[in-house]
Amino acid sequence: MTQEYLHLQVRDEIGYLIIDRVDKRNAMSLDMWESVPALIARMTGDVAVKVLVVHGVDDTAFASGADIEEILQFAASETAAWRLMDAVRSAEQALADCPKPVIAMIRGMCVGGGIELALACDLRFASHNARFAIPPAKLGLVYSLSSTRRLIELVGLGAARDLLYSGRLFNSAEAQSIGLIERLFVDSEIEAETSQYARMLAERSQYSIRAAKRISAAIRDGASDQDDDIRRLRIGAFTGDDLKEGTRAFLEKRRPHFAWR
Repeated sequence: MTQEYLHLQVRDEIGYLIIDRVDKRNAMSLDMWESVPALIARMTGDVAVKVLVVHGVDDTAFASGADIEEILQFAASETAAWRLMDAVRSAEQALADCPKPVIAMIRGMCVGGGIELALACDLRFASHNARFAIPPAKLGLVYSLSSTRRLIELVGLGAARDLLYSGRLFNSAEAQSIGLIERLFVDSEIEAETSQYARMLAERSQYSIRAAKRISAAIRDGASDQDDDIRRLRIGAFTGDDLKEGTRAFLEKRRPHFAWR
């Protein structure tokens, strides 16, 4: 699916989903939200892609949320409102369900729906110039249960309520201190650092990484013991080629070369 403001690129086994609507600070329109699942599906199905990075086209913004000028149009009826809300949820769920590691590279403004996109990624890297806000209380809107849950999982209940109740703007240092982002980089270095990290993941065992993503998701969803699916993942590692290559590389004191199946 082609979308005017969303672009896909692939370089060195890394897929990039680029938000490119600079005149609106990368505000997400309904068409953009509805395009995300198909774009993620393309990256999921591309065997050449091992890691996905989501970012704004420049340092103006990651995404400044929903297109506010559109919102009142969707307030005209419950059907229209649910179409927008369901599109947002489907977009974030597509990111969360992607079996490959997904990194949000955040520069500039990351507000509202932009934070929802970032929350749905596995990891969030930000530059010092990044600014964050969750403004539903300033607009009279309500965050979805899935986005609110992801926020609470990252920052805790008290900090989540602070951000949801106040809608206040906060900087990247605070975002890191409360656990909203995992890594913080100098503005001029974030692209190189993020790409370097993504390439490192691409060199690791994709079997191990994808299994870790599934198991960590199961724990998040309340699993307290391994079920048959997790047992299959674990025994598959022992009987698979990656363990053989990994152990040989360790003993031969060289970097492993995992062939993703």
